Amino acid sequence: MLDRTVGNEELPLLLVPQLSRTFALTIPKLPSDLRSTVGTAYLLCRAADTIEDSQLPDCDRKIAQLDLFLAGVERTESWDEVSRRLAADLSGEVGPEELELIESLPGLIDILKTRPVRQQEAVRTCLKKMASGMKSFVNRPTGLADMAELDDYCYVVAGVVGEMLTELFCDHAADIDAHREKLEKLAASFGQGLQMTNILKDIWDDRRQGRCYLPQSLFCSASLDLRDLDGAARKPAFRPTIHRLARIALDHLANAVDYTLTIPRRHTGIRQFCLLAIGMAYATLNRIVQVLQFSSDYRPKISRSTVKSVMLAAPVICRSDSLTRWTMSGMASLCEANAIRQS
Repeated sequence: MLDRTVGNEELPLLLVPQLSRTFALTIPKLPSDLRSTVGTAYLLCRAADTIEDSQLPDCDRKIAQLDLFLAGVERTESWDEVSRRLAADLSGEVGPEELELIESLPGLIDILKTRPVRQQEAVRTCLKKMASGMKSFVNRPTGLADMAELDDYCYVVAGVVGEMLTELFCDHAADIDAHREKLEKLAASFGQGLQMTNILKDIWDDRRQGRCYLPQSLFCSASLDLRDLDGAARKPAFRPTIHRLARIALDHLANAVDYTLTIPRRHTGIRQFCLLAIGMAYATLNRIVQVLQFSSDYRPKISRSTVKSVMLAAPVICRSDSLTRWTMSGMASLCEANAIRQS
């Protein structure tokens, strides 16, 4: 459990590696004054996600838990009480790392309170939008209605994070704040590209947990029934439909590259933070479009060597707009070519 008596602002980074390999690699690239805020914000967002993804089959109980989390965010309930009640309710329904995270909420809030007021409010705004929006998407075992609902879901769980990070980056430096308008226009799309990649990567993991975030209308138009995911996956139309979603994700990742290049070049840490996430998303999509047969053992995770390649490239290309665009365009083109080859 997080020790609330320790005032070390690096403490969130001790919890992050237990929950996300990607964020454990990307957050340390940020400037020192942003690491603690972003690490804490990630963990608080992950706590909301833990509630949404818990094994509880009762929608009303999940909604009540999200309301309790919101009460903490809105300061109408103490975080000690929020943490105690959530931990009691979620014990046995989530993994040990997630339960430790829930138990650590008061300590994380204590750390957040040490950050500048503008940063605190950016995080709280994100958490309010996320937790309130999640209530509309609890327990969806047979998919979302259509692409519009998929867009809404991606905004609630990832787009709001892009908006929060934009606020934090703008607070960090005046020359970033000068580009606020463009960054704000691209922020939600950045988040959607990453989230759609995760949805496509986690299709069967989500199915095993009793949820599905694929758009029913798109699959129905190809005569695919998401109520029988295994049966749908065996049909020839399944792979091209997945590839259609992958191409949409690629379009959003192109916006993510534009977002990154809008950050002035001198902010190499922030650029690396963005490029690492984008590069790993491109690599994951490339694995997805090369899958020949989708089934319950589908695991399109990228290799350690690929992660290492992305890690080595980011600090080199981040200093050059043209090199960044060339590298990222190459990754996108490779993914598109493999999708065409496998369709």
